[in-house]
Amino acid sequence: MVTNLFVSRVGIARYIYLVLGVILVLGSWIPALRVVSPQLSSLPSFVHSRVHWKEGDHSEVSCSTKNFTTLFSPSSTQLGIASEVYLISLPWRQDRRKQMGHLQASKEISWTVVDALDPSDITIGHIFEQIVSQRSLQPSKGPLDDLESIFRWPADINAIASSTEYFGASGSDLWTSADTQNSRHTTLSSLSVSHHPNVTCATQDNSVPPFNPSLPDWMILTAPKISCWYSHVSAIRQFINRVNTTPEDVAVFLEDDIDMERDIEIRMRHIWPSLPHGWDMVFLGHCWSNESFYSALPSPQVMSPLYDLPTRSHIHPSYSPRCTHAYALSLSGARRLLQHLRYPPFAYSRALDQAFSWLIESGRLRAFSIVPSVVIQRKVLSSDIFPGSGVGSAWREHLVNGVFGT
Repeated sequence: MVTNLFVSRVGIARYIYLVLGVILVLGSWIPALRVVSPQLSSLPSFVHSRVHWKEGDHSEVSCSTKNFTTLFSPSSTQLGIASEVYLISLPWRQDRRKQMGHLQASKEISWTVVDALDPSDITIGHIFEQIVSQRSLQPSKGPLDDLESIFRWPADINAIASSTEYFGASGSDLWTSADTQNSRHTTLSSLSVSHHPNVTCATQDNSVPPFNPSLPDWMILTAPKISCWYSHVSAIRQFINRVNTTPEDVAVFLEDDIDMERDIEIRMRHIWPSLPHGWDMVFLGHCWSNESFYSALPSPQVMSPLYDLPTRSHIHPSYSPRCTHAYALSLSGARRLLQHLRYPPFAYSRALDQAFSWLIESGRLRAFSIVPSVVIQRKVLSSDIFPGSGVGSAWREHLVNGVFGT
């Protein structure tokens, strides 16, 4: 009996020690869990208020854990998250294509090269003519606020974005169709972009400032800016109209002057589940904006202790991102974006990154930015957008461990 009592007491003591051990372990882990998985109530107000969809699945973003993006498409084999990658590049920029070939081989990326439209192409002249024609339809007098009140986005954008129907030509797509061009007067073949040297870039939805010689370069609409817009639209349309698309498909769009983190797949796979359902666009890189302005989205996963915490990336609601060198689109986001970009009063109205930024700021797109960037512009070769000005703007970023060491 004494022996049994002793064994019983030993068993109780072991049980107590076990419980105390569990409490100590949990006590040490709880603070860490709070660091990597903050309360969902801390989600930036941007997610609640700036994006105000009113149709179907595009109602206000929910912040419950069940609404995180938790599934990847079965074909998400590119860069950790994408089913398709498109590289937009001018055919004659073999210097850039050679370097992108090195990047492709290093990262084993299977991408589709989209030939960008040359700024000297006659198509640019057709587009300039249509822009001028569209602007001539606006009232010539009155405050800009009055002009803005006349502008209306199509009411069916969200419905079409959620659809799976074929995305046919419409809006500004028809500006460059063969039938439209052939129906123009014969002198159009000699149309030169220089005939429209004083076309300004619109702001907001459709506010067009008058030309003034003192306007900065970014406010003047140029052939390279139109070429960039046209080329990205072409790539986005390729993604939308692929065969056998699924709602989970994601495409990444890259320009040919980039470097990326060597561990980009790991970074993307880790942070991607933070995205809420219904996201449209994610900037893998940006410029000229503080994209950490809004708090980072909470992660539904606990960070692996093997991951280098000081250098990991986070996803933030986009603030006002510029540059178009690296971004991802969901299938519905691509359909929504393209409808905005080809709406005649808005189409080709400014530099493409300015259009992206305004659509985000005005709540037309649900966009997010990765901070710090996982893809950056190298800026070691001459710029296509700012010819004669060296390697581009003064914005510079650096990667932790880039393929090219940028």
